[in-house]
Amino acid sequence: MNKFTLSACLSALLLAPTTPASAQQVIIAGSLTLAGYRASCGPIETVVMEMYDIAESRDGRIFLNNKLMSRPRAQQMFWYTHECAHHIFGAGEARADCWAVQQGRSHGWLTPDEFNLLGRAMISHSGTAAHAPGPQRVAAMRSCYNRDIYAAVN
Repeated sequence: MNKFTLSACLSALLLAPTTPASAQQVIIAGSLTLAGYRASCGPIETVVMEMYDIAESRDGRIFLNNKLMSRPRAQQMFWYTHECAHHIFGAGEARADCWAVQQGRSHGWLTPDEFNLLGRAMISHSGTAAHAPGPQRVAAMRSCYNRDIYAAVN
């Protein structure tokens, strides 16, 4: 390869548009704040990044879409708690939804009005192999939300 060709190749590389790496923020366990509320899932780290889904659990971490951070606190907390439930209970989506809304109700960050807003945000989803369609999913979540979670103790 002659000097001219090598120089042309290097120039082309330097002038080529670059795609910036997706910025991500790794938050150590116990240090996550969602809309002013401390959120924790035991020893599980959280990664906030640009991603297709709103949230997911994998590789021993919780991943949150960076766009989630601009949503209302109850929605941020629901999705984080839903993903935490996967670390506790496994892959079941209905179980994760149920536990998340019960935690929200018992800890006070998911009021009835906030539950309705969350439901409206989820109702139009068509569903996937793992997730029930929006109307069924929200109905199941409402049943969990309204259930007396302390009834079995008495």
